[in-house]
Amino acid sequence: MKILYIDPVFGMSGDMTISALIDSGVPFDALERLVGKISPDAPSMKPVRLTQGVISGIHLEIGESDRYYTISEMEQVIGGIDVEKEVRDDALGMLSLVVAAESRIHGISRDELHLHELSHIDTIMDLLCVAYGVRYLGAERVFCGPVPCGSGTINTSHGSIPNPPPVTLEILRGHPLVFYGESLELTTPTGAAIVAHYTEPGSTVPAFKTIREGYGVGTYKSSRPDVLRIFTGETDEPAYDHEVKVIEADIDDMEMEYMGAVADRLRAAGALDVLFFPVSMKKGRTGIRLSVTAGMGTFEKIVDMIFRETTTFGMRFHRHMRRVLRREEVTVETSFGPVRVKKGFDPSGRVIKTHIEFDDVRSLADAKNIPYREALELVRKEIETIQG
Repeated sequence: MKILYIDPVFGMSGDMTISALIDSGVPFDALERLVGKISPDAPSMKPVRLTQGVISGIHLEIGESDRYYTISEMEQVIGGIDVEKEVRDDALGMLSLVVAAESRIHGISRDELHLHELSHIDTIMDLLCVAYGVRYLGAERVFCGPVPCGSGTINTSHGSIPNPPPVTLEILRGHPLVFYGESLELTTPTGAAIVAHYTEPGSTVPAFKTIREGYGVGTYKSSRPDVLRIFTGETDEPAYDHEVKVIEADIDDMEMEYMGAVADRLRAAGALDVLFFPVSMKKGRTGIRLSVTAGMGTFEKIVDMIFRETTTFGMRFHRHMRRVLRREEVTVETSFGPVRVKKGFDPSGRVIKTHIEFDDVRSLADAKNIPYREALELVRKEIETIQG
């Protein structure tokens, strides 16, 4: 399995990540063409090789621009750009993390939100170039070391704020951090979004054989080198293990129809699994045990939601390890219409499971007024014929 390991020696930012990706073999001319598709007045980019001590790497010089976008405009630009769908999806995924974190920090809806510095065209460039670079290197999974944060305060358009900024901490919730006594913004919100989008909190990088390293070099002078490095490597170990928390609450004073609705909301909020089943409680009462599996990054949000949505006054939680297959979703064009198929791969890269998306089968069955099982069999046979 091919993996990518990010070692944020002195922090994370979008341009530093792009620099390290270029040094790792991502062609700069492809990134330059991609940026040209954003806007005719997109700022110039120039990769320059710099040395920090004994370390040589790429520093990305970016030209000046006064082009800013609303959130909707950023989404329209990224969503409409002529590039692979996976690149667009990853860039939009990172942007959504920034928007959601800013919305929570300021306590306002996304429609009321203005991103200030992050609304600059540089943000769109960072997200698209990083998404392109990660896809180009072909990593099946991305890992990251503890993310460095500075201390003290920094000046922004909001005035002086604590360092690291609250939005950065919100994006990185659940991810391991390390704090240094530097009055610099070592990790930016864009850098945080890269980590949060591509890596799982609590996951441990497996032992791997290095294929190539790339260094992104900054210009700060400090006791620590201003460097971000990226390793591409191969591993034979299962790389799809990560830590999760299982949350349990026993409830005996809540109507079942509300429990079903709560389960739907928990799944929509990012819960990995939601189960509820009858249990015998004190004084012979029949109750419901709610069992929710949450990733480390969504744990606090899920706990808060359970308190708000149910009648429980407390809950238990346990740490567990979870292993999943590497997955890939493809859309197959059938005579009935497009149908999504999820594939599961073993560590050697062999497809060992496929699953046809039920919502697509249901839609075509309803359209043709035929039983769901009949629709599934028709779709399955056609897909097997198409895929040989």
